[in-house]
Amino acid sequence: MIEMVGIGAGGGSIARVDTLQRIQVGPDSAGSEPGPVSYGLGGTQATVTDANAVLGRLDPARFARGKVALNIEAAQQALAAQIGAPLGYSADLAALSVAEIVAENMANAARVHASEQGKHVEHYTLIAFGGAAPLQAARLARKLSINRVVIPRSAGVGSALGFLWAPIAYQAVRSFYQRLDGVNHDEVNALLAGLTEQATTIVRQAAPQGDIQVQRIVYLRYAGQGHEVPIELPDGSVQAQTVHLLQTRFAQCYRELYGRSLDNVPVEAISWSVAASTHDDLASATARWTPSNTHTAASSPHQRQVYQIEDNGFTATPLHERTALTQEQYVSGPALVVEEETTTVVYCGFSAHLSPQGHLILELGSEDFHHE
Repeated sequence: MIEMVGIGAGGGSIARVDTLQRIQVGPDSAGSEPGPVSYGLGGTQATVTDANAVLGRLDPARFARGKVALNIEAAQQALAAQIGAPLGYSADLAALSVAEIVAENMANAARVHASEQGKHVEHYTLIAFGGAAPLQAARLARKLSINRVVIPRSAGVGSALGFLWAPIAYQAVRSFYQRLDGVNHDEVNALLAGLTEQATTIVRQAAPQGDIQVQRIVYLRYAGQGHEVPIELPDGSVQAQTVHLLQTRFAQCYRELYGRSLDNVPVEAISWSVAASTHDDLASATARWTPSNTHTAASSPHQRQVYQIEDNGFTATPLHERTALTQEQYVSGPALVVEEETTTVVYCGFSAHLSPQGHLILELGSEDFHHE
């Protein structure tokens, strides 16, 4: 499992002006029904999707494969009344402000999470999936000084594909306090055996054939602390040498996370976990995926009026169909790369191209690489 930090920054997140005249976005959401004002399904509160629609980032004719006719005028009216009027902004500036708040919320969450883990976020690649993330990913990268963004193929339905491709898995966790300097080996081994049987039995019901992988984790901390660090247990029964290995692994991991270890403080185990899963068959599942060629570059307008921050206004921006791009083709920002499930905004300074696996890669030129 991946440790995650969640914030309200989806397309349905509701925008408002609070009593201190600040724009707030989320965590509450309009959902998909009634959804954003632009859906025309009865939603009355301005959302992130409404802001992106007003900024020209969404093509009304292509949104949700044309099944949802975006009402741009209704979105403008909602943003003007709910965001613009209290602050003296136009509808366009209100939309831009909402989009910028969303990007800054995400950037701040990433900064805090990276700091807590002792990492430098600018050294990483940003991966964006979901219907709304590719609209904001490049802007978020600029704020975090990240110069490479990956939009996986079928990013707009990434969660659904992940569910279909993921191996069958089950995790069993049980609290059982033990000090490592006085572990009851028999009780711990009996606990782990019970957890292993529980997890593998459930996975076997869904996957009668094939091998099952088992991973065992113990959550350790220094005595008196309130946060545990997961440490993988080696195979076999827990014995004295196992405990010594856990001590070593925990100290090393703690130093990597926090820059020091408390070698004179006892270590205690709080919880024990066993995860059982079938083998990951993602490679073959990915190989079976083929892109849709329903649309070509000629099926969309060659250019679209999109609000560009650098120009402080709307400018004619090229549209490129993702399914029509070739690996040799590089798209320079500003531009939009559109597909059935989402739209990727290629901001000024970025270039976009397809990887051999069909993923869209956005890279920031060195001359444009700076922290905002």
